[in-house]
Amino acid sequence: MQDFATQHPTIFVACIFAGVAILWAGIGVVVSLVSGWRSLAERYRTEREFPEHKRRMQSAQMRAAANYNNILTLASDAEGLYMGLTINMFPGHPRLFIPWADVEVDEPKRMLWVMTRTLRLGPGGIPLRVREPLAEFLLADRAASGMAGQTGDLKWGI
Repeated sequence: MQDFATQHPTIFVACIFAGVAILWAGIGVVVSLVSGWRSLAERYRTEREFPEHKRRMQSAQMRAAANYNNILTLASDAEGLYMGLTINMFPGHPRLFIPWADVEVDEPKRMLWVMTRTLRLGPGGIPLRVREPLAEFLLADRAASGMAGQTGDLKWGI
């Protein structure tokens, strides 16, 4: 390896960059599978522009093991919820548009000292856990759409 690196430094550096790019792409695809983003993308992938009612650099948790820390853009309007990465640097994470009819909202819960709310997305109920102020921001347009009063809007319980 050392001989190759000293004899062909340009090719060696190119191989390192290619390896890092392939590794990064693989990580992105695995995260999209673990989080449920990929299964949501099969049904809700969109090319729509995000509405003005959006917040960038947000954090959320999908399923138990997938945290998106400060890389999400979340938006909403009267039609539904928009999700995307602020900088699309992970393969397997296209923009999503999920109509309000396919979003269930759980009651707020306290996790340690932070209030969170879980939005269950799609027919599989993939959880999107966000902080309560962000949930209120996103759900403000849902109330305007008339979806807030429909059956199945909130899950009451523990």
